[in-house]
Formats: sequence, structure tokens, C-alpha cells
Amino acid sequence: MSTDTVESESPVRPKRARYRVINSIVVGVASLAALFTLLQVATTVTGRALLTFGGADGRLPLVQLPQLMQADHAEGGSGTLADLDLSMRVLGASPMFVQAVVFVVATIGLVRIVSGISRAQPFSDGVQSNWKLLTTALLGGGLLQAALETAAWMYFSSRIGLLFGAGLGITREEQEAFLGGDYSAIAVALPNWPLTIIVAGLVTLALTAAFRIGARLEREADGVV
Repeated sequence: MSTDTVESESPVRPKRARYRVINSIVVGVASLAALFTLLQVATTVTGRALLTFGGADGRLPLVQLPQLMQADHAEGGSGTLADLDLSMRVLGASPMFVQAVVFVVATIGLVRIVSGISRAQPFSDGVQSNWKLLTTALLGGGLLQAALETAAWMYFSSRIGLLFGAGLGITREEQEAFLGGDYSAIAVALPNWPLTIIVAGLVTLALTAAFRIGARLEREADGVV
């Protein structure tokens, strides 16, 4: 190999090394975020802390349900998140599960995009496909998470309505059985829509369109040459 060839290729190596570092950071951060979110899903569905020490009761208070801001026991009342109806625990945890999936799928798409760019192929078919994957994960996943947040809010609000003044044909006994205890006050939080993820999805949608136009211009230029 000639000296000229070595000199022309040497600047490429540090650039690719930087892209590998970027991908490693993205994968590391996303993995931690997804793991933490899945741990929250597990504790919400089971209603218990995953680790307890010294024989402590691992059952979590009802207020740990993501859709609640307040859950005060009535005098002499008891109840925990583990006693709440399983359907509500699963529904309450479902937005977080979707968020974890979004983290994983979006990371796969982003890493593949960065890898394609590092190979000087920003407009290749593979990169275009992964822009679509990234957009679907962020925008579609964000909208699905928002829908599940809204469904959980509506479901829980309707089930506790009779107990706190809005008769819906459900007896107090049914309410207490649903909640798993007797509560004097419960405050339901407004749906926590993932606006950051949705906005990021809109940005990637615009970038997908821009890269698609760039790919078409590149093909046209190759045709002219």
C-alpha cells in the first residue's frame, strides 16, 4: 500500500471511532432507561418492592400507582397497591411498558442510522428504513403511550367515582374491593402524556422526509453522471 493511500484513509479511522463512541453512549443510556422503566412496571404490576431487607413488608402504598397523587386511608382503614384490582395495576403500568419498548426500538434505529452515516452512506436504503423505524417508534409509541395514560385515567376515575360523589351504579363494597381497602381521599393525576417523545417523533418525521429527498437527489445526480 502506498504512502498516499495510507494518508488518505487515516482521517477516516478517528471519525469512525467517534461514531462508535456515540453509539456506545446511546446504547448505554437507553439500556439503563429501559431497565429502570421495566423495574417500575414490575413494581406497579406486583404492587411490591422488588427487594426488601430485614423482613420488611414489601407491599407499596396505593399512591405509588403512577396515575395517583393522593391516597389517604380512612380511619382504621388499610390497603396497599398490591391489594388494588389487578386490572388497574396492569393498565397503570402499560404506558411505562410501552415507553421501555420505545427506548429499545428507537435506540436500534438510531444506532443503525449513525452506523450508516459513519460509512458515508447517509442516503442508503438501510438508513432510510431506519429513519422510518425511529419515527414509528417515537411518534407511534408516544401516541400509544398517551392513549394508554388517558385510558388508565378514565378507568380509574370512573371506578372511584361513586365513593367520592359521582354515582356510577357501583356499590361502596365494590369500590372497596376494587381499591383493596377503605380510603377517605384519593386524588387522580391528569394523564402524563409523553410530549417530549411525541415532539421528537415529529422532528424525526421531518428528518425522514429530508433524507428521502436527499436520497432521490443523489440517485438523480448519479444518473446524470
